[in-house]
Amino acid sequence: MRFNPKNRVNPVVVVSKQMALVRRHYEHLNCTVKGSILYCYGSYRPTEESDTYQYRIKYNPSSIPVVHVISPKIEYNDDIHMYPQDNSLCLYHKTDLEWDSTTNLHDTIIPWTHEWFVFYELYLLKGEWLHPFVSHGKDQKIVSPKKLN
Repeated sequence: MRFNPKNRVNPVVVVSKQMALVRRHYEHLNCTVKGSILYCYGSYRPTEESDTYQYRIKYNPSSIPVVHVISPKIEYNDDIHMYPQDNSLCLYHKTDLEWDSTTNLHDTIIPWTHEWFVFYELYLLKGEWLHPFVSHGKDQKIVSPKKLN
């Protein structure tokens, strides 16, 4: 049996807790654990006129959760807040949240993913991202978009 110092977090315990919370709050998500990584698969349809978006959350307790859209395929575009390295969704700025083992997927990443799809649908209609965001450029200032007309 291996000894874990008190200040270290057991990734299996973290993943098990996260999976239980996700299942309790989002029964429609399909979660599975491979090694010490939690994968949650879900879908979300913002409106009756919207596409249904299939997505995957990958959570390794030693890093931040990563969300990918499985379908429909969404090409990278900095205006819609995706990371160019892997087309994962940009859901928050590090000044808003520092992820750690006590942060829960069910009350952060999952609702923020659903909200991202709402703003993506608005982007398709209006041609601009309507949610306040932190610029990805050198400036990194908070940008408040124009109000809906």
